[in-house]
Amino acid sequence: MGRMLRTTLAEDQVYGIDLGFPRSGKLLIRNAGSNDVRVAYDRADANSTTGVNYWTIEAGIALVFDMSQAIGFLAQNQQLYFNSPDGDNVMEFWMGYDS
Repeated sequence: MGRMLRTTLAEDQVYGIDLGFPRSGKLLIRNAGSNDVRVAYDRADANSTTGVNYWTIEAGIALVFDMSQAIGFLAQNQQLYFNSPDGDNVMEFWMGYDS
């Protein structure tokens, strides 16, 4: 079970994406585009002009996280915000979890 999402980020627009998990599983985040992407816990930090506390996923990088409702650290109960400040970009998400 799980869900997959492939989305296009328009240049310098902040998008909130719900990565909540109903059960234990894995989260794969892949920057499938050619531009770096900012990731933050709130909209202001993902913004290219006001952002201070963000994490950058470089172009072509895929990351995998163990997730559950009880443990983990990424975004079990909230959205993450994504921004591609230097151009349009494609992001892929795969949330795989126990059925």
